[in-house]
Amino acid sequence: MQKFGDIILNLDRRIIYLIVFLCVLLPLLFPMKIPFTETQEVKDAFNDIEALEPGSVVLISCDYGPSTIPENYTMYQALLHQCFRKDIRVIAMCLVTNGASLGNKGLKEAAEFENPPGNRLYPDLEYGTDYAYLGYKAGGTAVMLGIGQSFTSTFPEDFESRPLADMPLFNEIKALGDVDYIFDIASVGYPEFWVSYASERENVPLSVNCTAVSAAQYYPYYQSRQFRGLVGGMKGTAEYEQLVGMEEIIGRVPDATRGMDSQSAVHIFIVLAIIVANFFYFMKLRYDDTERRQA
Repeated sequence: MQKFGDIILNLDRRIIYLIVFLCVLLPLLFPMKIPFTETQEVKDAFNDIEALEPGSVVLISCDYGPSTIPENYTMYQALLHQCFRKDIRVIAMCLVTNGASLGNKGLKEAAEFENPPGNRLYPDLEYGTDYAYLGYKAGGTAVMLGIGQSFTSTFPEDFESRPLADMPLFNEIKALGDVDYIFDIASVGYPEFWVSYASERENVPLSVNCTAVSAAQYYPYYQSRQFRGLVGGMKGTAEYEQLVGMEEIIGRVPDATRGMDSQSAVHIFIVLAIIVANFFYFMKLRYDDTERRQA
């Protein structure tokens, strides 16, 4: 027992790193589907979108970059599938320079998604009528104020240089006040500006998906109902995937849910390692104390 304790207490850190690596990798390859429950702030965001009538319009602002794909891009996909499944029209845009291509890629992936048998899941979707991607525009709050006046004046062309004025969607939806809901998917500080310069100004409800590190600062907005819902980090996104039923839609365990399996496995290992190390540490103290007394 004492020898085994010495081995544990002097374990090479490279072995610990290897175990952590395996805790991350194996659940990604072989998802464990650890159960979890949805929090109310995530349910509120989901239920708001579910309550919209077919033909409603949701504005999605993709204010994130490649570094937060596990927390934000996966949420974008779940939200798009929820909208398209309910025949809700989508206008997407971007306010950060390194997120423009991700927003376009995600929208195309969802709109043109093929199920495992190879059939288009939403065959009737038409670009410019049912969805559109405006792309990136510099200015932040100036852009928010601009679309409050006119989409076509602020974005004369979409991401691929097609005139917005030629699209049936923007013959009906002239400005931000004409949309039914705003959803900001953000890794930066834009959500609070969407409150002041868009949601409150135009009286359009707003929900937010943010990184886990930012969630704490946004809870006051949720508690005051300035954010109708708040989807925080990978955990919140995994909850949203579960509510949407992404596993049934895409035919595999969705990415944020896989990520939560890895994260949970690492946390379990760390907790067990602390318990085991402390057990053998105190056992060693007791053994050394006994040795001193006998000497």
